[in-house]
Amino acid sequence: MQNREAFRWTFTASGLWLILSPFMLLGGQSALSNALVGDAGLLILSGLLALTVAGYGHNKHYLVQTYLGVSYGLILVAAPWLFGFTEPVTAWNAGVVGTALVLAGL
Repeated sequence: MQNREAFRWTFTASGLWLILSPFMLLGGQSALSNALVGDAGLLILSGLLALTVAGYGHNKHYLVQTYLGVSYGLILVAAPWLFGFTEPVTAWNAGVVGTALVLAGL
């Protein structure tokens, strides 16, 4: 029970951070380049997906939530290379948050 709550809190906090981080890390730069808008959009969508995984919970399906969390974290770690992030700060942000989500899922 306690592990599931830690999982949910980690995913909720990470989701909120991923939604807010483009505004905090990129500042007004995102309006200058379409590539930066792409990075910001992917981080915001990733945050929404993290909130969805955190909200998905049923007593019978707790392993599904774990598998979703670990696979989502791994995809987030690989996202800078898969989607070609242009800003190093967004790539590092995705890598650090993805690593935290994988560890929370394990």
